[in-house]
Amino acid sequence: MRVLDRYIVKSFLSNYLLSLGVLISLYVSLDLFVNFDEFTEGGQRAHVVLRNITSYYLYNLPLYFSQISGVITLFAACGTLVRLHRQNEITAVLASGTSLYRLATPLVMAGFLTNILVVVDHEVLLPSVAPKLARSRDDVAGERVYDIWCIRDGENRLLSAMMFAPKQQKIRNLIVMELSENPMTPGRLESVITADKAAWNADEGGWMLERGMRLRVAEHGGAGISRSSNIEYDPLDFYASTLPPDELLFRQTAQWMRFLSIKQLDELEQRQAADQRTLAQIKHGRFTLPINNMILLMIGLTFFLHRVPGSILNQGAKALGVCAVVFILSFVGQQMVGAGVSGTTSAFLQALPAWMPILVFGPVTVVMLDSVKT
Repeated sequence: MRVLDRYIVKSFLSNYLLSLGVLISLYVSLDLFVNFDEFTEGGQRAHVVLRNITSYYLYNLPLYFSQISGVITLFAACGTLVRLHRQNEITAVLASGTSLYRLATPLVMAGFLTNILVVVDHEVLLPSVAPKLARSRDDVAGERVYDIWCIRDGENRLLSAMMFAPKQQKIRNLIVMELSENPMTPGRLESVITADKAAWNADEGGWMLERGMRLRVAEHGGAGISRSSNIEYDPLDFYASTLPPDELLFRQTAQWMRFLSIKQLDELEQRQAADQRTLAQIKHGRFTLPINNMILLMIGLTFFLHRVPGSILNQGAKALGVCAVVFILSFVGQQMVGAGVSGTTSAFLQALPAWMPILVFGPVTVVMLDSVKT
């Protein structure tokens, strides 16, 4: 690295840390301002509300970072160039025979490296705090009681419950439908587990049942499973489960799959334990997010890569307007799900929302970079 590269990278890192703190703080402040009433709905004391607010936003920081990581890098890189312009250092660099492209190279490389943080965030941090992300603002402590309907537990079981208390780790009116593992009769109801109450046993990895029973449908039952002669009753006091209470609470959120790593998504896809269209769209979004961030960065840099000193405010306003459009379309593309599509074009339509910003703004980025006068 040249002295100039080290100087620019050092300035970029300082601006990156500043942008990270300012933008994350602004995100949290705006969200808290809009949703503060949800934290106080239960009428708790002030210290309890403060503790809930701290816990909620602390665990949500990785999620907020993943959403605005591209903007943080953009602000840091553009802030570095603005500083060079204001101190007339770009004029000195150009006088030495260094092109503007060479000047921007360390910023682009630094932006590429910061995208590694986004990958680590998605693959390591978010999956590790995923159950905490399922908490609502008005129930940070997990005291609310939920009902559960047909959540997959392993390969061939569907778990339901009339009442689920995450904080107490208890269930009332448990119902588990066990489907046949025989490839000749896929999806056939084989047995049903019922229990009045169930309490989670972390050491055993399952639920301790109170008045538990397995109702096994006899093979010759056929369509007449309503006849008592075709059902066998076995008492049951323990049910081994792959879904601990935190996981059950996590599955209550509509977008729980977006908090999983690629490896976990692949496991769901192999087990066919989730909607395949949603899984495909999420994985496309994981691959396109770093690319969208780089496009956003390079488009923003072109507004400050010019030889003649000009109005920083005018250039900043233009950059803000164009980059806002890029960011919004990229964000919407990451959130859209290619549902309701079928046939041979299904895979293409599933990937289209995530890749559309790249297809649209990729050529625009090339044209804008080529138009830089250096």
